[in-house]
Amino acid sequence: MRVRTGDERVKQVLVAAAILAVVACGVVAMLLGWRSVPGVLGEWLGMVVGVMSTPFFLEASFVVMGVFIVIVVNTIRRQREGDDFVSLDELDGRDQAQAGGKPPPPAPAAQAPTKP
Repeated sequence: MRVRTGDERVKQVLVAAAILAVVACGVVAMLLGWRSVPGVLGEWLGMVVGVMSTPFFLEASFVVMGVFIVIVVNTIRRQREGDDFVSLDELDGRDQAQAGGKPPPPAPAAQAPTKP
């Protein structure tokens, strides 16, 4: 399989895979290494690992992290590409008269199909 570097989809997938890999490595490191950290930080990490490994909190924390990651990535994309909103100027009767234009003709009424 050849990776095309110019393809935007490939870049998006690689960024998402990198984010997931960092989160997975962080979770695994915390689960395996919290016992070797001394002091209050070790106790705090042990409490976090205990809460994090509880079934409901594990899924909920991953949902919250996922939503947070999506919001951050979307914010960065919008800052880089700019807003995608378009403002349209709407002319009323006075503006059209000042602009020297005529109002558009009314749209033709839809006719019912006739049977032959």
